[in-house]
Amino acid sequence: MELSIKSTVTLNNDVKMPLLGLRAYRMKSGDETYNAVRCALDNGYRLIDTAKIYNNEKTIGRALRDSGITRDDLFVTTKLWVTDFDNPRAGLLDSLKRLKLEYADLYLIHWPKKGFEKVYEELVKLQQEGLCRAIGVCNFNIEQVQKILDLGYELPPQVNQTEIHPLNTEKDLINFCRRNKITMEAYSPLGAEGRLILDDPRLIGMRDYYKATSSQILLRWCIQRGIVAIPKAVSEDKIVQNSDLYFFDITTSDMETISDMNCNDRRNYDPSRIDERADYLYPKFLEEI
Repeated sequence: MELSIKSTVTLNNDVKMPLLGLRAYRMKSGDETYNAVRCALDNGYRLIDTAKIYNNEKTIGRALRDSGITRDDLFVTTKLWVTDFDNPRAGLLDSLKRLKLEYADLYLIHWPKKGFEKVYEELVKLQQEGLCRAIGVCNFNIEQVQKILDLGYELPPQVNQTEIHPLNTEKDLINFCRRNKITMEAYSPLGAEGRLILDDPRLIGMRDYYKATSSQILLRWCIQRGIVAIPKAVSEDKIVQNSDLYFFDITTSDMETISDMNCNDRRNYDPSRIDERADYLYPKFLEEI
């Protein structure tokens, strides 16, 4: 399959989204985030994924500006946090102010807390205003996505971002979203922070065959299926390595072997139980200096 760092997927509203990006989850604002984003952009990445609750939008905005890359060539994602459900417009405008951008390329509902249907209706309005080019959801299961579809809009959400890796392949969710022309995006594609799956015996043999690292194989497994992958990385070596995915194709049988690793081991919070999550367990928003 002919892929490159410039490869994109076309969303259901004809917006083109890069297949590979950098996730800024739990990156410290300041030098750590700035250097990681600049490194990614210098090495061909064009998709940067952040969120209000990551507490690094200001730093990312500075890195974007200092990169010298034209705005049209960037794809910036941010997310509506649950505390802004009562005023999504203010939530987006505050994020844009921190990023110093006039619009977001993708704006997502971060979690499917109760009332998300009304929130999505507000996102449609924000998109119509031109404050975001594409909209979607994050951490939504089939039932929750169906509730969005039941609202009856001409276009479904453009993107569903969720935890996808070989131990949690989300096959049914992916097939459901594809039938409804919703692009899937994988966060934690290497198995979630602190619980990586890079030493699985099934990958060790593939590393020798493809002359690739386990992380490169897992990321290629995503993008080769048209799933956007946004691995987190902060070191230059890892950022560059994660972008070097275009010198090999994974065979059909090896793609199936990786998929067969699935055991429905979701490491993040279960979206079907998100309303049971106590408020004190949520991360806190901290305004950057």
